[in-house]
Amino acid sequence: MNSLLCTIIIWGGMHYATPEWMNKQIPEWMWGQYEIYIVPYGTPLSQIKKDIDPKTTGLIGFSAGGLDVLKNYSKDYAFIGLIDPSTRDVYTKIDYGSNTFMVYNDKNWGNINKTLTKVADQINNTGGKSALVGMEHSSIPKYFFEVHFRK
Repeated sequence: MNSLLCTIIIWGGMHYATPEWMNKQIPEWMWGQYEIYIVPYGTPLSQIKKDIDPKTTGLIGFSAGGLDVLKNYSKDYAFIGLIDPSTRDVYTKIDYGSNTFMVYNDKNWGNINKTLTKVADQINNTGGKSALVGMEHSSIPKYFFEVHFRK
């Protein structure tokens, strides 16, 4: 974990993965440690916080919210988290850095999100860490926070 991380911006997903639901996935102790913003997927980064310093900011996206993180990706961010994210072909070509962490289960997606494993491989091949987990989609956010944000 980057010791400079102060602010975390989290995009939820569709349907049940509202900001209220995402809030419940985050360990209680994190609220006192970080400035946390949770927003619906599709919310532009510029509308969340005006004075973002990438060196102290983490971007995290769950499901559809992963697209918000991917379109704002930069190696300059303190932390990039992708939680069983929606992906697109264009994101299979990014040169990810050591700031990038993803957990996913391609079996959760059936016949859609076909570039998920390609993005996972690209993350692993370019400096980040991606891990396949055998969990249901809705169980992965809580797991992600427990693994990547240990007290």
